[in-house]
Amino acid sequence: MTTTPARTVASLLLFAGGTVVAVSALAIVVAKLLVDAGMAVSAADAALLADLLGVLPLVIGFAVVTLVAAAGLVAGASWATGLAFVSALVAVAIGGFGLVLIVLGGDPATLLASPASMADGLGITGAFTAVYLLVIVALAAAASPRTTTSGAAA
Repeated sequence: MTTTPARTVASLLLFAGGTVVAVSALAIVVAKLLVDAGMAVSAADAALLADLLGVLPLVIGFAVVTLVAAAGLVAGASWATGLAFVSALVAVAIGGFGLVLIVLGGDPATLLASPASMADGLGITGAFTAVYLLVIVALAAAASPRTTTSGAAA
């Protein structure tokens, strides 16, 4: 399979998204190490960290799959399009659900919803969702047949 500009864009977006997710996973691990070493945190922060640690293997797995899909798209691997599409679809579904929770006041990352926390949650979750939605659009553009000026498929 050839690498088209749309596949390259999808790959760059997947690489950026996967890197952010991987760095977030690393930050969770570092936070756990600091708390275990005696760093003082509030009970709410400790509870949030415990919740994040529960899903950490899924977060790490998602980051790995996303980065593998990005590398596969660049390399022109035939399996990469499907993997990239599925990982982007999962991200958009999770991001969309997160946006609904935030709008309805059930922001999972805050105990006390405030206008500032809601704006931050919408911005971060919206950007995350938009990046992966653009991956789907780029993959669809790469899959669509290109036509010449005469209208015949190339």
